[in-house]
Parts: sequence; structure tokens; C-alpha cells
Amino acid sequence: MTAKGGILIRGAQSLALTGVGGITLVGNAIWRFTDFRASFTQAYLKGTGGIPWGDVLIPYVASLCTGKSDYEALRPWQGESWVAKALRVDRVGSPETVRQHLDNLADGHLKEALALVGQANLDLLRRSNAPITPCKTGHVCLDVDTTPQDNGKTKKEGVTRTYMPDVFGFAPIFACAGEEGWCINDEFRIGKQHGQKGAPAFLKESIQRLRDLGVASILARLDSAFDAAENFLLFREEGVDFLVKGNPSHMRWPKWQEEAEALPKNAWKSVGRNLRVAYLSREETREFDDKLISVRRVLKVTKKLAWTLKDVPRGHRLLIKRYMVYESESWVTSLALSGDSTRELYCQHATAEQYHSEFKSELDLERMPSGNFKTNALILRLGTFAYNVLRLLGILGKDVMAYRHPAKRRRMRTIIQEMIMVPARVLTGSGQLKLDIGSDLPGRSAFLALHKSLAASLDE
Repeated sequence: MTAKGGILIRGAQSLALTGVGGITLVGNAIWRFTDFRASFTQAYLKGTGGIPWGDVLIPYVASLCTGKSDYEALRPWQGESWVAKALRVDRVGSPETVRQHLDNLADGHLKEALALVGQANLDLLRRSNAPITPCKTGHVCLDVDTTPQDNGKTKKEGVTRTYMPDVFGFAPIFACAGEEGWCINDEFRIGKQHGQKGAPAFLKESIQRLRDLGVASILARLDSAFDAAENFLLFREEGVDFLVKGNPSHMRWPKWQEEAEALPKNAWKSVGRNLRVAYLSREETREFDDKLISVRRVLKVTKKLAWTLKDVPRGHRLLIKRYMVYESESWVTSLALSGDSTRELYCQHATAEQYHSEFKSELDLERMPSGNFKTNALILRLGTFAYNVLRLLGILGKDVMAYRHPAKRRRMRTIIQEMIMVPARVLTGSGQLKLDIGSDLPGRSAFLALHKSLAASLDE
């Protein structure tokens, strides 16, 4: 018995519905802007009757684009002809097939597979004319950083203690470019690996990929884990500017406080009650492998008033001892910017932490799905591909989300909710497969226009 005005729910026998009608945008974007399917299918031949390699991997990428990384998420799509048509593949395999193929590919051809997915990433950005917006200095920022993935209480290969307290898992490194945060490179790592280990080779590869996209002016931004002369020499050889947070253990400036105390009063800027800030800078020489490089260190000095209370007999006035406390933080750079501009430019590096957060939480890649380290490395690379596809759809389909509040950049979760998790009815009449989008869908006209523009060159 239902309350007055309640709704009766029933299960229809012949009505086919889906909540992820937006995967057709994913399929069309991959087909139009990349050779992902063809490259895998041609590189790894299969026998008669087998599902081509490209047809195995594309549904898994689409599943990542819905925010699901587990193999079982593919179960509802298995054998569904509308899903195959939406993703531009011949058929969708079972979760067991996907798991087996990923394991086989990672165990026998990991390096080649990573290269193919990496090339698809570059093709996606190049062929779609994706914007790579520079910062205010005119450089395209290359933000490189590691991030911990919590995979504790598992027996997955490579799980060790990370640099985060009490976090056991992996510590992959990512390279993101531009104000949009395109992920152009990644490397899967065990949890205990220090960020600097293997960093020069990773940085060089990331710079080359960005150059392949036609970017000439690059600014590498990194945190204090990468404050190493080896990196600075690499940047100089590659013709890249850099801005790196200074590691306190590498700073050789014993008299910085004396220099700060000698600054004139007008050099200090008030930033709060009893709080003043000033900047110092100087040229330093760093050495690696008998090679010298001159860098500029910018030092931010914070001066604040502190006090202590001394014990006095009961009934006497309190004795307060006031004194100044000096604190410092620094950056190593090749840029000739003011101290305040240097700090502000580096603070924008923190946005890359949000990219990592979206990748791990919103694409469901915090806890990796496989127990095999090499397989997880391949899945991570497929995840960066899915991330860039979603980011591209968010830019191309900005009118779909126009009813939302204005935003400079949409989060992955918003793109998934508004453009992928689209309810639709599956129609099979007239010998065709169709998805019927409801008339009350916000941004319906923009969604249909985007789908038409992505599919136009495929059907002509």
C-alpha cells in the first residue's frame, strides 16, 4: 500500500534503457582523432574469430570514462550491439577477456603498448587542435609531480610504503601541460621510489612530447623533491626554463637572516597582523658530473612578532618578552621575475594536485584493479588517455554544461555527470540501432550538435 501521491515502480519487459549514452562521444572522439584501434589491431595480430586488440581495449577506456576501473564494470556491456556501435568496435568482450588481454599485453609487450597509447594521447591533442594555454609569462607550464596511490592491505606487486605517512601503495609520476592540465606523460612506480630517481629521463621524454605538439616555450614547474643540479643541467640543454621549490637541505645561504634584518623598512610588505614579508635573491652555482650551472635563488623571508610570558609573583604585572622570528622558503629558477611574481607563479603549480585527485578519485584509479605491476602500468597509461578524452569533450562540449555556473575548467566528475552519464533509450527499429535522448535533458541540443560534429567525418 502506497501513500497518497506515491509512484508505482515496475520493470518493463521490452524497454531497453542505458544511463551512459554519452559513451558514443568517447567512441567517436577516439575514432576521429586517433589511430588507437587500428594501431593495436595491426601491431598484434590474432587468429580467426578472435576479438581484435583494439576492440578489447576501447571498451575498457570507455569504462574508465564512466568513472569505473574494475573489470566487472564491463559485464553489462558484454555482447551489447549498441555499445559496440557506439564505440566503433565490432563487439565488446567479457571482463575475463579484457583481464586476460591486458595481462598478456603487459607481460609480453609492455614497452610497445605504452608507446602506442602515448602516441594516441599526442594524436588526440594534435588532430583536435586542443588548446594548450600558456601562463602569464608566455610559457606553457609543464607541471611534474608524484602522487601516492593508497593500495594498503593488499598483496599487489609493487605495493610499498610511500612518502605519505602510513600510506602503502604506489607513487606514479605525471607530467601535465597547459592551463587545461593535459596529461602528456606518466610513469608507474613502486611506492618507495623517490621522485628524483629516474626523473631526468622522464623529464626529457615529457619535454620532447610537448615539443611534438608544437610548443616552443616551456616552463618546467616542480616541487622540492626535484631540486637537483642534474635536472637544471637537463633543462639548460633542452632550452627549457624552470621553477623549482627549493629544498632547505640544498640551500647554502648562512647569512640570509642578517641580510633580511639589514633591509630597509620599505622593503617589507605587511600581509597580516604582526606579519611582514620581504624577498631576497642571488645567483648560485650548482654542479653535477663536473658540470656547472648558474641558477637564481629567490628567498621569501617572513618576519613575525612573537612573545613569551615570564613567571612573576602573584599580584604583579605580567612581564612580556617580545622578539622577532624569521622564517624562509625559496625557489630555484631561470626566470628574472620579482620575488612576489615568482611565488605567485609557483603557487599555480598546486593546481596539478587537483589533476591527480581527479585522476585517482573520479576515474577510480586510486586502488589499481590488477595484482600485476606491469598490468597496472598499462592501465595507468590507458587512464591518462581516458582523462585526456574527457578533458577534450569538456572543452568541445562546453555548451552542454552552459546551464551550470561559469567555470574556467570543469572537473572530471562534472564532465562525466553531464556528458557521459546521459540517460537514453535503445531503439532497434528499421534495422538500425539508435539512442533516443530525452527532451528534458539539459543541454540536449548542444549534446546532439557535438555528436554530429564528431561523427560527421566518419560517415561521409
